[in-house]
Amino acid sequence: MGSMEFSASSRHGTVPAAPYYPRPPSPPPIVIPAPSAHKEHLKIVPSYEKVDPASLSADDLKIITQNYKEQLAHDSGTNWAYENRRFAQPILDFLYLGPLTLTRNHQWLRETGITMLLAARGSKLASIRLMAIDQVAQELGIQAEYVDVSTYNELVRAFPAVIRTINDHMLNVFRQQGINNTEMEVEDGQMAIPSENFRRGKVLVFCETGNDLSAGVVVAYLMSVFGMSMIEACQFVHYRRFCVSISDELKYALKSYDEILSARRTVHRYELSNSSKQNAVEFLKPRKSKRGIEDTMDEDKEMGGTDNTMTLDEDRFSNRPAFVPFIDVQTGHPE
Repeated sequence: MGSMEFSASSRHGTVPAAPYYPRPPSPPPIVIPAPSAHKEHLKIVPSYEKVDPASLSADDLKIITQNYKEQLAHDSGTNWAYENRRFAQPILDFLYLGPLTLTRNHQWLRETGITMLLAARGSKLASIRLMAIDQVAQELGIQAEYVDVSTYNELVRAFPAVIRTINDHMLNVFRQQGINNTEMEVEDGQMAIPSENFRRGKVLVFCETGNDLSAGVVVAYLMSVFGMSMIEACQFVHYRRFCVSISDELKYALKSYDEILSARRTVHRYELSNSSKQNAVEFLKPRKSKRGIEDTMDEDKEMGGTDNTMTLDEDRFSNRPAFVPFIDVQTGHPE
């Protein structure tokens, strides 16, 4: 690419003074490391301390996870077969991940007890009614939902609504069976989940391959409801469904969502713990706008101190030789 740019510039009488590329630099790839070799399995232990209290109540989390039941994932790569990519794998005991083709397998959907189909698809597919599952859901008497996005950034914005849809469905299936929450409390805050004739909600999340948008939705769900980091959630999903290969672009989108979740959890827990100490008027006071770098430097001078970091930063630019990007071919002078 560098030589091509050289030829194009020389036709205008100039040549580049150094190699360059006419595009912004690519961000470094996000590497998902393999879990420690000595780990036979990965384990999730649900905890309300890891959940954003504004998104779920403690009782709701108990219902969804069935008393904070731990979830295990063994390395599926040890006995993975190529044909397995055509099937769905249970990432959690109520959340399945797989390809679109599974929605045609009515027998499997019935036997597995799927109660909701969640399609993650591109906006173009939605506009031409591809991956439509309404008829399948109607025939089986189950719920059908869609998340239609055109970019991974749109997917990040859709995550809260999608996760809320999954949680609401799990809670609705539970409560539609006439189970009263107040009657479920037993010793040590545990809930007595009835086993006889009890039907638990189960969700199949899918896209065309089961490895792209739908995998992103499942990773985001683990991060939001189970408080896992982006790396931990990706590892857990990969252990369950070995063929999942998340692109760097999707990893960056998930990393952004991880940071958003962390900030929300911190803010909402702080508000919750301080609600009895602060009144609404104090809480709603306007915050001071962010200080500029010049304000920081002025304050340091007024206090009679110096910021070594700022001084070192200024030193990087002092006495730096000028750089001219192009040179005139005929004169040899910089342009």
